[in-house]
Amino acid sequence: MPVALFRRIPPPATFASCSGCDICALACPVWQQTHDLRLTPKGRATALQGGASAADLVESIAACTMCGSCVPACPEEIDLLAMTLSLRAALAAAGNSPLVSLAARYLVPPRVTSRLPVHLKTVLLAEERLLADPALLSAATLRLGGPAHVVVAADSGRDIATALEAGLSPPPGRLEEFLAGLRGAMRVVTTEGFLNPLLKKWLPGLPVRSLGEACLALAGIRRALRPTDFYVIEARAYHADRERLVLLYDALRHETGCDINLDLQRLAVPTVATSLNARFGSGPVRIAEQVKWILEGRHPKRIVVENLEDGEAIRRENDVEVAHVAAIAARD
Repeated sequence: MPVALFRRIPPPATFASCSGCDICALACPVWQQTHDLRLTPKGRATALQGGASAADLVESIAACTMCGSCVPACPEEIDLLAMTLSLRAALAAAGNSPLVSLAARYLVPPRVTSRLPVHLKTVLLAEERLLADPALLSAATLRLGGPAHVVVAADSGRDIATALEAGLSPPPGRLEEFLAGLRGAMRVVTTEGFLNPLLKKWLPGLPVRSLGEACLALAGIRRALRPTDFYVIEARAYHADRERLVLLYDALRHETGCDINLDLQRLAVPTVATSLNARFGSGPVRIAEQVKWILEGRHPKRIVVENLEDGEAIRRENDVEVAHVAAIAARD
């Protein structure tokens, strides 16, 4: 049975519930760098309440980095990320989306000639940079249970995630093909969290976890973290499941003494390095400025990341050692 991509996403009219409190701007990288309310979730809500259409809000809709920080911040419990995805879908359908051309290079599905059995195994949806680093990929596989229990997916769904982020629908049957490679798995582990909430809807009952969370379940990883470390959470996966994960990372801070990229509201300040527009230098948000915001007032001896794109962004802006969480385990 085909999976409807946008049917479950509330329509933009849900913005009518917005009370204009501005709380969504607290951790919003667009607001932080522009101080332009028109480009924030509240700005889109206000405009839509006044009768604007998606076509009137192209700049605002495209500016969103999809970091997800606005969703747990909203006191009205509006799924602001889903709202923006719906607006992007409307722009793409009308041929009026500036993100579609950016997404084009990532829309080609992978060539999968054969699939490894995944029944009762962990499936790792690895980012391109992790696949290109055999030593780190081997370390991540070992942390997740070893080669006998872990399947590194030949199909990460990158084209599907990119299409959805741009407001497009994958070709007919493509989503089903991707999901077929995950059914029967014990759990799915991701290195970038944009697909996490969608996977939970598409494959109910299948645990979906970030690589960072999976690694932190190991005592050896937690013991390897130092009070002088700064730990950078992958923001998209965190915000998609904040109610549960905020307890995990608060406990990690107390147990290890490390600092974490959480603000006072326990929202994760993102590098935005994984966002479609930031990857191509489009939109108002600059990765370098985000990294400066994250590290402002901090002087760690080492920075530990859950996502390699975050790590590369941070490494470009300072000389501090940057390590991936899968590579730091102490001996158990």
